[in-house]
Formats: sequence, C-alpha cells, structure tokens
Amino acid sequence: MPSTRVVFFRHAQSEFNARHSIQGQLDPPLDETGLEQVALAAPRAAAAHDDAVAVFSSDLRRASVTGRAIADALDLALIEDANLRERHLGDLQGLERASLATSVPSAFKVWKSRDRNAAVPGGGESSAGVDARLSAFFQTVSTGNYAGKKIIAVTHGGVLGRLFAGGANREEKRLCQMRRGVGNFAECVVDAYDDGTWRCHYSGWASGRFLEDSEATLQADDVA
Repeated sequence: MPSTRVVFFRHAQSEFNARHSIQGQLDPPLDETGLEQVALAAPRAAAAHDDAVAVFSSDLRRASVTGRAIADALDLALIEDANLRERHLGDLQGLERASLATSVPSAFKVWKSRDRNAAVPGGGESSAGVDARLSAFFQTVSTGNYAGKKIIAVTHGGVLGRLFAGGANREEKRLCQMRRGVGNFAECVVDAYDDGTWRCHYSGWASGRFLEDSEATLQADDVA
C-alpha cells in the first residue's frame, strides 16, 4: 500500500509550557523562548526536508506560528487543519499540572486512564476522538496531490502521544523503549495510509536535533 511521509513537529514553547499549565485547546501564544526556538529551528527543519510539498498545522496559534515559519522557509503556504488540534482536556485546561490530582480528581483520573473512550469531564475529548481526527487527517493527505510524497505537520504533545500509541510496527516500538518527553520542536516521522492508519518511525521518535546546540530550553510534554 503506497504511503505519504508525514514529518510531525511539536510546536515551540508557549507561555503555558513555561509555567507548566495544561493547555488542551486553549490558545496561549509562544513565549520569548518559543520565538527563539522558531527562529533557529524552522530554517533547519526546512533545509532538512526541502522535498516537502506542503506544510500543515493545527489552527491553534502556538502550532500555526511554528508551522508558518517552516512554510515560509520552504516558500509554501501554511494549511491549517483543526484535526491536528490538541486533545480538549475539559476541566483540566488552564490549571497548573502540579495541582490537578487534588483540584480536579475526577478529570485527572480520566486523563490518566487507559480507557480510550473516556472523555475528560467539562466538555473534554476522549483518546479515541483524537485518534479519529488523526485518521481523518491521514486519509486526506494520503490521497490526491499528496499521495506518495512528503509533507510537514505541526501539532501538539498529546497528539504525538496518540500517534506513538496507535502506530503500527509494534516490534520497533518495543525496541525503541522511549522514556523521554516530547520536547518543543521535537520531530516525529510517520508513514500515513489512505485507510487512516499510520506507521511510526519509532527509532528516531521525538528527536530534538534542530535545537541541539541551542540555549532555548526544551520543555517536557504537558499532555502525554
């Protein structure tokens, strides 16, 4: 089955990342460090993937600002897609991570649950809902003009967590034994198929290679 190579990036550091607050589908901007990350890493990412034919991003601005910088470096238009949004985390959104277990215990329990169909209280989304959005995105980019080519997509830590969990090639996943968080501007590569499934390249998952020599901090994933 032919595939489309999708090079995912997590957005650069936002104001909520810096203060360890849960974002979900709230829309805080990048902070000063995040803008520094974009200025340094976006041209490097574009140079490494100069054969990409399109750049997509979540429509939340921490992702779209990151994606637009990569698109500009490639002289491509940015395509915003709500299917790439972070998981809606309901009552958890806007709260400091350290307080979740005591301030909203029911929502925190669902967030940490392995039940894919459990939606976070307060209008939140289930993991299965995120997976469905990803499948829809992959069906879109695996047909038509993008089929068999390479695209770039900028998204969020929780979405990358779902990609990691749901991808095929399970033996490579077992051997990779990734324990680190997905840092800001981390790179994750996926092969997408027109039936909505995907195969992760686990061996290089969450690479921070485009910020390796930077003083800009790499925040750990706040929604994995």
